[in-house]
Amino acid sequence: MNLIHKDSIMNDAPAPGSANSTIPDNMQLAKLHEEAAATASEPDLRERVRALTARALDERRLALGEVASVVAAIMSGVGRGLGARGGEIREGLKQAVTGLDEAVGSAAQATSYTLSEAAAQGRAFKDNELKASLEQLRALEGQMIDALKHVASESGSKLNEELGYLSDHLKHSGTRTGTQVREALQQLASGVKATGKAGRAGLSESASVATDHLAQVASGVLAALSESLKRHSERLRP
Repeated sequence: MNLIHKDSIMNDAPAPGSANSTIPDNMQLAKLHEEAAATASEPDLRERVRALTARALDERRLALGEVASVVAAIMSGVGRGLGARGGEIREGLKQAVTGLDEAVGSAAQATSYTLSEAAAQGRAFKDNELKASLEQLRALEGQMIDALKHVASESGSKLNEELGYLSDHLKHSGTRTGTQVREALQQLASGVKATGKAGRAGLSESASVATDHLAQVASGVLAALSESLKRHSERLRP
């Protein structure tokens, strides 16, 4: 699953969010909402939401900054479906959020693979677009949680309470997406790992330059993320 096009971060290609970017329109989001609502009455909600989210991200080749709209459409649909089904909704919401988190986390990892592959092929990065892509990757967990909180705020009392609780829990305990993002940035910052000098010797000069550039920018973004997590941890201390 490639969340962004390879060419969206290369020279002579449109930047993420430009006029050529595939931003989901209202009809697409409404369709996602309806599909998500239907999953609430079917077995294995976690896997169905994971598959739906993964398909939506893969088909639309979204820029990372546009993921929140997909998250909101799917979770609002699930919430509506659970409400229509009646009964206790907490476990259903928990399963749905877990499936969604798994899909978004996998997309984050796929994005890092796309960047690494492009660098290994010697493709030149535009510095501002590369940094923007990595900053969006860094912010992905926050985007997902904010989208869940937004859905909660727009919902009725029961869904508001339960989804708000889950969102706050994820914010404090962390998500699979957050773990995947940190691992992805660490992999990018380390550059080519293949047997040290032997692995680097197998790269062309342009690939070596591209890999070094990617690693340098990723290192800066990773350092900023680490500092942000440290401040967050300090605020949680009694």
